[in-house]
Amino acid sequence: MPRSYIFLFLLAFALLGIFSHASASDLRIGVLSIRNPEDTIKYWQQISDHLNEQIPDNHFVIVPHSYKSMEKAVADGQLEFAVVNPAQYIELEAKYGASAIATQISHSAQTESSYFGTVIFTKSNRADIVTLSDLRGKSLITASKTAFASWVVTRDELMRVGIEYEDLASVKFADSSSDKVVMAVKNGEVDAGSVRTTVLEQMVREGKIDLKDFRILNQKHEEGFPFMLSSELYPEFAFVRLKHTDRKLANYVAAHLLLLPHDKPTTRYPNLIGWAVPDNYEKVGKLLQKWRLPPYENYGKVTFREALRQHWISTVLAFVAFTALWLVVYLGLNIKQRKKNFNILKDAKQKLDLINTMIEATPDAVFIKDKQGRYIFVNPTAALLFGKTAEDIIGKTASDLFTDDVAQVMLDSDSTVKSNLTTVTFEKLYTTTDPPKQMLITKGPMFDSNGEIDAIFAIARDITDLKNMQEEISNKVLQLETALLTVRILEGIIPICSYCKKIRDDEKSWHRMETYISSHSEAKFSHGICPECFDKQLDIIDNLK
Repeated sequence: MPRSYIFLFLLAFALLGIFSHASASDLRIGVLSIRNPEDTIKYWQQISDHLNEQIPDNHFVIVPHSYKSMEKAVADGQLEFAVVNPAQYIELEAKYGASAIATQISHSAQTESSYFGTVIFTKSNRADIVTLSDLRGKSLITASKTAFASWVVTRDELMRVGIEYEDLASVKFADSSSDKVVMAVKNGEVDAGSVRTTVLEQMVREGKIDLKDFRILNQKHEEGFPFMLSSELYPEFAFVRLKHTDRKLANYVAAHLLLLPHDKPTTRYPNLIGWAVPDNYEKVGKLLQKWRLPPYENYGKVTFREALRQHWISTVLAFVAFTALWLVVYLGLNIKQRKKNFNILKDAKQKLDLINTMIEATPDAVFIKDKQGRYIFVNPTAALLFGKTAEDIIGKTASDLFTDDVAQVMLDSDSTVKSNLTTVTFEKLYTTTDPPKQMLITKGPMFDSNGEIDAIFAIARDITDLKNMQEEISNKVLQLETALLTVRILEGIIPICSYCKKIRDDEKSWHRMETYISSHSEAKFSHGICPECFDKQLDIIDNLK
């Protein structure tokens, strides 16, 4: 006998001598049903029988559960022990404080194993499904979404060959019944199925199926593992003590589980179920984390409060360092910005000084009114035009400085600028000066940073001399036009024929005298006959008779 078994027997007997229970009561062992409830009770009944025989002061009963009902029963305190797959054990441990007291041993012929995996299979006559990759676009059936071996492990194996959930034509679930999964594939209802290891072998022993009807996909052979396999191996089902269950009783149960015969089937122990000390389920937890399954739905996600609670010292130090760095950067940027603003203001002042010098020196009158019509700026020329000092003008309106009719003209032009938001130009005679001056005035809007009209500017240019000159020129032009209307003079030497009296023009052509004169002057001809010529013509007519 191996040394490990000797140690287990010694440990079991030691526990048997130490612990005992005085009161008899039902102790419920919830069993995760991977087949039909009737088959589940039949398969696990030898466990409760063995414990009832070895611990007569208590009565153990098998209670089959689905994955969902198992958690509810644990949460409601309806069970003292449970036999669950490794994934549900991880969840019950995290949520309800359950702890494993033994790991199941599977037995085949002379080989034992405390590990299990997944078997993925199809019908043997499906020539189109030979490898796991051939399941792309095919339908698959498995026990349930929460079944660790038949779905979680299967999905992980499919991903290894590049097949995602969406790549399958459909995925059906058989209400946690592995028997239904196998029969659905056998009857051709789906293309392939997946169950945990040992299921096919059990159904063969029960005479329900013939292995020749099936083809195992992605078949693997692990040393020391006697069952058909398509995936990696994981620790077997766990026998767990729930948090409220007496620890001494749990140790007593664990000792008798380790002593349960499982090397060969007998009438009392027909199913080869054995138990070993609890295995390490870390590999299972990592797979659940990978797929973000309970209890790791939020794996990798840390709330702000949790992060602050766990790392408050680092957070405070980081905040202080960040604040100090921010202050240094802020002060540096502030100084730089202040220097930049100073340079901008300096340049702006220089430009304003230059503009002010130009405005002060210009011969044009420049003044600005605010929105209420009050003068807020006048240059020296404008003050001279008004006949007042700048101090007497600033803050006053046109009505304060001019007669009503003059002020009204100014207000009308201001209103035009405000309403049209445009520049206007007009002429106006200023009578406040001596002598009066004719001014060309341009008014326009000034806007604030929001694009709203804020003031009105005006530039007045003295055009009195220009107007006088224009008037003088107009008079001269009128006089010339009048003279031209009355006379046109023929000047120079005119070439004329001595005999016929025709005149030659610049193009060497000869014209009758009256034609030439008519085209070169305003004179018109009216033909007649003088007395002398009249007498001569009469003599000629008489001689012709």
